[in-house]
Amino acid sequence: MSMEFANPLELPAAYEPVPLNDRSNVLARTVEMARQGDGEGTLVWATAQENGPARPGKTWYSPDQGLYLGVILEPEFEPGKAGEIGLVGLVAMGVAIAEEVAPMTDLAYRWPNDILLSGSKVGGVQLRHNPKEGWLVLGVSINVAKEPAEVIDGGCVCTEGGTPELLPEQLLKDFARSFLHWLNRWDEEGLEPVLLQLKGRQGATGDPVLVALDHGETVAGVFQEVTPDGSLCVEVNGQERLITLNEFFSL
Repeated sequence: MSMEFANPLELPAAYEPVPLNDRSNVLARTVEMARQGDGEGTLVWATAQENGPARPGKTWYSPDQGLYLGVILEPEFEPGKAGEIGLVGLVAMGVAIAEEVAPMTDLAYRWPNDILLSGSKVGGVQLRHNPKEGWLVLGVSINVAKEPAEVIDGGCVCTEGGTPELLPEQLLKDFARSFLHWLNRWDEEGLEPVLLQLKGRQGATGDPVLVALDHGETVAGVFQEVTPDGSLCVEVNGQERLITLNEFFSL
C-alpha cells in the first residue's frame, strides 16, 4: 500500500476518507456503505455521533470531541481469521495513542477489544463481517477529549494521557498510518508480532477474568494465556475454557 499523501487530512493514499457531520452512527453507516459496494480503504469517521453500537445489552456512550471510525476491508483470507483483524485494529490504535500521550502513561489492553489508560477504558473495537458479500468492517471508538459521564470506569485520552491539547483529527492520522503498518505486518508475518505487542499490557496469569459473549453467556474465571491464534484461555472451575476471536466477535 502506498504511503503518499493525497488529501487535506494527510492520510495515506490507501484510504478514501468520508467525514460525517450529521451525528449518525458511524459503524452502521460504514456497514451500509460496504453493502452498497464502497471499496476497501473507505474510512468513515466523525468526532460526534449519537450513542454508538455496542455488544448486545450494552451501549457505547459517545461524547463529542471523540474519534469514531469505520474502515472497510475486502478480505482475501479465510473467514476463520476474520477475528484477528480485531486485534490488529486494537494494537494499531493503542500504538497511535501511545505516540500522543505523556511518557510513562499506563497503556493497557483488555482482550480482545478494549483500550485502557491509567486503568480507565478510553476505547474499543468492533467487527462486522459478511463473507458472502466479501467485506469486513473494523469499527473503532475512542473518547478523546471528554469522559463518558454514564460509565463508571470510562475515561478519555486527553485526561488520562496528560495531553489536553490532543485533537481527534490528529489521532485519526496517527491511527491511519499505524493500522496500515500493523495490517501489513499481520499479512506478512501472521499474528505473532501483534501478540508480542499485546504481551505485558494485558492480563497476567492468575488475574480474574469476566467475558460476556453475545449469545448471553458470561465466562468468569482466571486468566491463563492468549494462545498463538489469539484465543483467550480461561480456567473456569478447574477446567480450561477457550474463547476464540470469532466467537467473541460473533463472526
